[in-house]
Amino acid sequence: MIRNAMFTVAFGVCALGATALFAQESEAEAQPLRFEPMVRVLNLERDADAKPGAALRVRGADGKTREAVAYKAYPYGSTFEADEGVRFRVGFSNLTYAVVRGPARFTPKAADEWRKVTLDAQLGDYNLRVDDRSLPGQFEITTPLGTFTNLAGMARLHLGKDLAANETVGTDDFSFRTLSGNAVFKGLHYTMSGMTQANAFASADTQGFVTSELTGRLGEVKMELPTGGNNAPTPFSLTPGAQVKIARAKPKGSDNWVVSVLTLYANGQAQNYFCYVEGRGEGYATGELLAEVLPPEPEEGELLDDEGGDLDGDLGGDDVFGDDSLGDLPDEMTDFDDGALL
Repeated sequence: MIRNAMFTVAFGVCALGATALFAQESEAEAQPLRFEPMVRVLNLERDADAKPGAALRVRGADGKTREAVAYKAYPYGSTFEADEGVRFRVGFSNLTYAVVRGPARFTPKAADEWRKVTLDAQLGDYNLRVDDRSLPGQFEITTPLGTFTNLAGMARLHLGKDLAANETVGTDDFSFRTLSGNAVFKGLHYTMSGMTQANAFASADTQGFVTSELTGRLGEVKMELPTGGNNAPTPFSLTPGAQVKIARAKPKGSDNWVVSVLTLYANGQAQNYFCYVEGRGEGYATGELLAEVLPPEPEEGELLDDEGGDLDGDLGGDDVFGDDSLGDLPDEMTDFDDGALL
């Protein structure tokens, strides 16, 4: 009897200890990461066919531009500019970094005692790896077309044109692909939520964001499209070949966009159309479901995806991503695919 009581007490003490330890670990896991206090440049390389003098340059807070040196740390707020044929790794911590290929230009920024990092990317190809333990919003990428947030895992970003130079961005000039982990993209008048492994999209935007054309490339990218007024956002699945076309205008004397949105299935048939005046309420918004398109009946022996595309290799257009199976993860220093998407 005494022995059983002692055993019960001992077991209870162990259980309480384990509970306390688990609570401590859970509390520790919930703490935000702290990135390094400076940005490190590593693995600085030049392609064999790079032009003579191709280099990576850094402009500091003093406004002076210097040639970057490998294995040196630079303050946040420095602007990095790489010539074509230059590749390097920029590190924010041991498990968070980007491998960049020029031509490229970007500015890393930090806040909250290096607990939050923002990579302001204007141009270039980026192989990204973000610590899986990062909390939502800890590592973000801002681009001229929108912001990638809630990043974790591996991803690829291609910025082939420089909007800061008033260049029109074509479909092959802006693209993003998750290789593992997750991401959320917030653009002008749309949000892509919960991008996971093997999701990819491309975007074409004209100067001044008068029009945007988003195209699905891999997987099923979940979107939310505002419809104006107090209406709930309209959901849309951006599957391979599907498109969202947005047209905008600002009337004279107004800061509000007049927005028109059209969603198209991969076969080109419209699903939704609506237009609204941003910030003007219910009376300035219209919207309707144009068509509920059912996928065609598959022929014997044929597999179709959710939007009727052939799963045997047809992605509804040119496959700029190569092998859709992902396979082994790429060599992040050398594997940039064909340039359309890393």
